[in-house]
Amino acid sequence: MTDDVRTIIKINQRQFTEKENKLAQFVIDHADEMIDMSITELADEIGVGQGTIVRFCQKLGFSGFHPFKIALARSLGRQEERTNESDVLSMVKENHVKAIEETSKLLKLNEKVVCQCAEKISACRSLYLLGVGASGVTALDAYYKFMRIGLDVKYMPDSHLQVMSLSRCGEQDCVIAFSQSGSTAAVVDMAQLAKQNGACVIAITGYNKSPLTRYADFVLLTAIRENPFQSGAIRSKIAQLHVLEVLFEQTKLLLGEKAIQNMNRTACSVEKWIY
Repeated sequence: MTDDVRTIIKINQRQFTEKENKLAQFVIDHADEMIDMSITELADEIGVGQGTIVRFCQKLGFSGFHPFKIALARSLGRQEERTNESDVLSMVKENHVKAIEETSKLLKLNEKVVCQCAEKISACRSLYLLGVGASGVTALDAYYKFMRIGLDVKYMPDSHLQVMSLSRCGEQDCVIAFSQSGSTAAVVDMAQLAKQNGACVIAITGYNKSPLTRYADFVLLTAIRENPFQSGAIRSKIAQLHVLEVLFEQTKLLLGEKAIQNMNRTACSVEKWIY
């Protein structure tokens, strides 16, 4: 079988429905652009349902949209770029600085939303943190930060434990869901549960139109678009951490003296172990 996904599509075109043919033509004509799109963005762009996209991918022998994008990216040669040893330092620095600068611009445009999120967090009964994989590491960092300023924070490293803990959330609680793609099934399902329970849901993601944002009351965007080979890239994490730091500092500001007192308490509790 050929490794060129567009050729595979052309070979199988006779078995497609009208909507699938519309999707097939878009992939053939705009393959490079499509690799950086979420399933929601693609569905909106061509006017078909997400189910149609999944069935289309399955007809071609893929289990879903993400494996399809990986194969398409590979057939287009869109793998990680190789760099010379002499370029590594400057390339990494430029990528990281750019991630912060561009994400900061987005936050500036949505400064009101940042303040609203901080108000919800500072006033909530409990703060639940959601994330798996690389975004789970960001959620763990958020747990450490918000716990230090006295919030009742809930985080579990296992998604099953996360959702069991989340089942107890309600209208007085707040949830921060981390997912760079906005399409991580476990995080999306947990955000939906939180929304059904009446909690305030804040999504930190790179895609404004994604399954996750459908269940979010507030969306804070990172300025990073990953191709399928870049999932979990450190620049995405830097962008997430930048959003988290801004949100944390704004929340700490709102909590005022209470936050300072709690930070002092937590610092004193571990100072005997620091030599």
